[in-house]
Amino acid sequence: MAEGDFFPIRTLVVAGLGLIGGSFAVAARSAGIAQRLVGFDHSARHRQEAEALGLVDATLADWKDLPEETDLLLLAVPVGALAEVIADLRPHLPAHTILTDAGSVKAPLVALMQQPAYQAIRFVAGHPIAGGERFGPQAARSGLFQGKRFILTPTADTDPDALQLVRAIWTRFGSEVREMDAQMHDEIFAAVSHLPHLLAYASIQAIVTSDHSEALEHSGAGLKDFSRIASSSPEMWADIFVENKESLLKRVTVFRETLDALEAAIANEDDAALRALLWQAKQDRDRWMG
Repeated sequence: MAEGDFFPIRTLVVAGLGLIGGSFAVAARSAGIAQRLVGFDHSARHRQEAEALGLVDATLADWKDLPEETDLLLLAVPVGALAEVIADLRPHLPAHTILTDAGSVKAPLVALMQQPAYQAIRFVAGHPIAGGERFGPQAARSGLFQGKRFILTPTADTDPDALQLVRAIWTRFGSEVREMDAQMHDEIFAAVSHLPHLLAYASIQAIVTSDHSEALEHSGAGLKDFSRIASSSPEMWADIFVENKESLLKRVTVFRETLDALEAAIANEDDAALRALLWQAKQDRDRWMG
């Protein structure tokens, strides 16, 4: 089936009207892939803001009001809420509707959707590698996904037409679409995303609880750049840390071992060991950054 055969979608519903969901709605409108955009959010304020900003044409607060002509529904809610949202949604989801998501933890959700109660749903798991520290409808912005990577984690049971549609949408948004196993996804992003966020939060707390309470007032650009992601939604990241706890805790262990090695080198004034550790990190980062 060619990409052009998919569009326009009659009704596209975005559940969760924050940075990702709102930006998805903006991108969908700009790309002209849907005749009608509808938003779902438990927050009345978010629904009002999304309509006022023109992110969506209408909103709903109860799944019983989900339009029958909904061809695609994106779940952009916190990963810790996905199971409850899907359970509430299932009785009202039209059989033809393609359900997809934008969560940054994939294996638990993929496992959930393989349970008998959900196997009939045309589900495609995905994760846009894009974001920011702002949240809520006013954080939505144009071009958020342009040039960014989007990860699909299909299974052998994933509907091929649904998979092709979701791929076509993110490709049209300008994303580079890749596929990988859900467990591999969670292990990789525990290392490159979840651990750095955890360390950013921890670093701020370590500074605030230092002997000098005013320390943050003297911070420079380096700390601001490093700690920027600690301004992200605490609720969202607490969910992510717990949902991906096994993979994340493995990376925490590795980090602790690395920190112990640095601490020992400093305590022992082992200049050679300290320089070797720092040089290795520099070389690895420079090679990664090209």
